[in-house]
Amino acid sequence: MAVQQSRAVHNWIKQLNEKDMPVFSGTVAEVSVVVNSSDTSASDVANVVLRDASLTGRVLKAVNSFHFNPTNHTINTVSRAVMVMGFDQVRVLTLSMVLVDNLTQGYQRQKLIDEMASAFHAATQAQEFARINRVGDPEDLFVATLLSRLGKMAFWAFAGKQADDLLEKLESGMPEAEAEREVLGFELSELTRALSQEWHLGEVVNDYLHGRIDKNKAACINAGLALADAAKAGWESDEAQQAISELAAQFDLEPDELEQTVLNNALKARQVTELYGSKAASEFIPVAETEDEGLIGETQTDNSEVCVGETQPSGFPEPDIHYQMTVMQEISATVQERPSIGIILEMVLEGIYRGVGTDRAMFAMLNPERTHLSCKYLLGMGADKLREQLSIDVRRAENIFHQIIQSQKPRLLPGDPTQLGGTLSRETLSLLGKPPYMVMPAIVKNKVIGIFFADRNASGRPLTESDFLAFQQFCQQANMGLTILAMQG
Repeated sequence: MAVQQSRAVHNWIKQLNEKDMPVFSGTVAEVSVVVNSSDTSASDVANVVLRDASLTGRVLKAVNSFHFNPTNHTINTVSRAVMVMGFDQVRVLTLSMVLVDNLTQGYQRQKLIDEMASAFHAATQAQEFARINRVGDPEDLFVATLLSRLGKMAFWAFAGKQADDLLEKLESGMPEAEAEREVLGFELSELTRALSQEWHLGEVVNDYLHGRIDKNKAACINAGLALADAAKAGWESDEAQQAISELAAQFDLEPDELEQTVLNNALKARQVTELYGSKAASEFIPVAETEDEGLIGETQTDNSEVCVGETQPSGFPEPDIHYQMTVMQEISATVQERPSIGIILEMVLEGIYRGVGTDRAMFAMLNPERTHLSCKYLLGMGADKLREQLSIDVRRAENIFHQIIQSQKPRLLPGDPTQLGGTLSRETLSLLGKPPYMVMPAIVKNKVIGIFFADRNASGRPLTESDFLAFQQFCQQANMGLTILAMQG
C-alpha cells in the first residue's frame, strides 16, 4: 500500500511540475535559494521579481501601500524595497503573489478559495504570534504556515473528478484524513511534505512538516492554523472562543487581550490577502461583526502613484523618462542615508534596466590586480551564468574594455565589427553576445573600479543616442554617489 501511495504522490508532483504550476515551482525555489544564501544581494531578489513586469508592478504597489509603508515615502525600485523592508518581507510578498497567480482558477473554486483564505489567515496569525513572543523570524513563520497548506490548495485547484469525490465524502461527514486516504490513497499533508522537498520551500517549512522544528516556532504555526480553523464558525462561536482561551493559557496571556489581538490580526489578514492579489479569498477571512470593514479599502490606498516602467508584449522593458527621473531622485535620497555601495549599484542597474529599457544591465568589477573584469551585479537574462563565467582580460591595449578603462570615457559600441576600433575576445562574445553595447567606466575618486554595461541583445531592438544619454546619466549619478560614500568612509 505504501508503494501505491508513493506512486500516487509522485504522479501528482509530476503533474504540478509539468502542467499545472511550473512557474510557481520554479519561482518559489529561486526565491528561497536567494533569500537563504549567505551572499545574497538585493539584485538577486530583484532579478526574480523583475522577470515578470506584472509581478514587479504589484510588488511595488504593495510596498507603497499604507500597510507596508506608513511613512508615505514612495519606493520606486525593487532594490530599494529590499533595502527598506528586508529580504524576508519582499520574499513574503513575492511568494504570496506567485502563489495567488498560480491558483486563480480551480476545478472546485469555492474549496480553493476557502483553503487560500485559511492559509493566509493562519499565516498572518502565526506571524503576529511570533512577534508577540519574539520567536524566530516572523516572516519565516508566515511563509511556513502559508505553505503548510500547499498540498490542499494545489489539490482543489487541479484535481478534476477526484475533487468531486473527495468533496462528497467530506460533505457526508467523513473525517478529512480518512476521506483523503479513501479517495486518493494518501493524505494531502503527505503531498505538501513531498512538494516541500521537491520545490525546496525552505528549511523552516520543511522542518515544521517533518516535526523537526523548534517547539516555540511550532507553537506559533499551530496557533495560527488552529485560530483560522476555529474562526470559520465565527468569532463568537464556541470553537473560536475555546481556541482563544486555550491559546491564552498556553502563551500566558490575558484572554480578553488575546481576543482583541487575534481579531485585529484577522482584519490585517483580509487587508494583506487582497494586497497579494486575491480579493475573493480575503472576503472569506472572518472578521468580528463589530469591526469597521470600511477600513480595509482605506488602508489599501496607495501613498502615491508608483511608476513601474512600461513593458512591451515581448516582456522587455520600454524606455520610460518619468521613471528615469523618479529613480534618479530616489538614488540621490538613498545616498544621504549612507547605504552600502552595493545598494547604490543595484538601484542604478534597475534604473537602467527598467527606465532606459534594456534587456540587461550589468556592473562588472575590476580585480585587485586590475587585469580582469568579472560580473558583480546583473539584471536581466543570464545572470547566474555571467556571474560564474564572465572574466574579461583587459591587459591588452587593443581590447575594447581596456581602452574604455584607460580613457575613462563612455562608449556606444556599434554592431558593425569594422567600426569597433578595438577587439573583443571570442570568449567575451560567446558570453555577452555581439554588440551593440553601452559601456561606461565606474569611477570613484578618479579611479576606475569597474564598468557599467547594458544592451538589447536578446530582443534585437536598436540602441539610440537618447538611450545612450540616459544610460550615461545613471552611470554619472552612480559615480557621484559612490564617490560621496567613499569620502564619508
